[in-house]
Amino acid sequence: MIKYPYSKPHITKSDISEVIKVLKNGYLTQGKKLDQFEKKLLEVFESKNAVVCNSGTAALHLIYDALGLGSDQGLLTTPITFLATANAAKMCGAPVIFADVDPKNGLLTPETVERALIKCKQNKINIKVITVVHLGGKLCDLEGIYKIAKKYNCFLVEDACHAPGAYFSNKKKSKSKVGSCKYSIATTFSFHAIKHVAMGEGGCVLTNNREIAKKIIAKRSHGIIKDKKKLRNKEEKNSPWYYEMQEIGWNYRADEMSCALGLSQIGRLLSGIQKRRILAAYYHNYLYNIKEITLPSDLKNLDNSVWHLYPILIDFDSLTISRKKLMTNLLEYGITTQVHYIPLFMQPYYRIDNFSSFTGALFYYNNTLSLPLYPTLNKKDIAFICSKLKSIITNK
Repeated sequence: MIKYPYSKPHITKSDISEVIKVLKNGYLTQGKKLDQFEKKLLEVFESKNAVVCNSGTAALHLIYDALGLGSDQGLLTTPITFLATANAAKMCGAPVIFADVDPKNGLLTPETVERALIKCKQNKINIKVITVVHLGGKLCDLEGIYKIAKKYNCFLVEDACHAPGAYFSNKKKSKSKVGSCKYSIATTFSFHAIKHVAMGEGGCVLTNNREIAKKIIAKRSHGIIKDKKKLRNKEEKNSPWYYEMQEIGWNYRADEMSCALGLSQIGRLLSGIQKRRILAAYYHNYLYNIKEITLPSDLKNLDNSVWHLYPILIDFDSLTISRKKLMTNLLEYGITTQVHYIPLFMQPYYRIDNFSSFTGALFYYNNTLSLPLYPTLNKKDIAFICSKLKSIITNK
């Protein structure tokens, strides 16, 4: 029996009540809750435009399409991410190139990004978009990577599905919210069931560029245009039923029940992050003295992450137990762990023959393990999880 999944949603009576209100109201799609949720996102993340859609993958696809990714306009991103970061570019017919990461935290760095861009130029691959992933809630060096993106005439996009509520501090210690798009052309969030803000399935694009937002809004709903000024058939433009589809679009709309849930959940974003930081501190206090484990943060730097995940690095080479066996043994105690992520260049679809350029990604992948982390855990739970982990690793 699974007692501790690696993550799970936190659903309250208030969440349930808000969804039931929508069901009783009768407007299940394209209603007021979508507008209310988008306005709330603008307020919380300090962006000028918010477009809510039905998944984080849809959000990525919409922004990639709006930025013009295609057969001769490629994406550069991290291999340590979920499939959607790259797949959404492939949905635009774009080439996808991976840059290596910091072996300690799995994040892209300005240095690894620039090395990959130089290699792309040598191979005559045109990169138009660089997408950073704030893995587990830790932030990439946005300022540094933005400078590289500008140098090579690329757009910077943030896949921030793990990091709503986070702040980036630049070299001058000036802070900016993730989602405010200070360094990026757009930020995408996922509101999947186990994210900080849960819609079940859902996502959004935040951008300060109004024209990009307009493109995304049209593409979100089949590419349908009703603005009379933009209609091409002048004879029908005043007909009340008339609309046009001038470009391909998709059914990426979010329904009213999901938006009601997201709107309720976002009110607990900051309190949820604070609880996660407390849990991360418990993990640190129980595990810091195990020499085979490298922790993702010390106590002084807990607020450098919003802790979507608690990923530790384990020196399996020095142990007599494999990661697979460790995970199996923990499961016997009802403790589920996970690996985030299998490098995308190892997936059959993206597989490359030579991994020599990805020493950081391979090290991170071979040693990482995500321990259970979600707001309803408590100190006693963390103590139990850590005691079993210790006993298995140390054979005591």
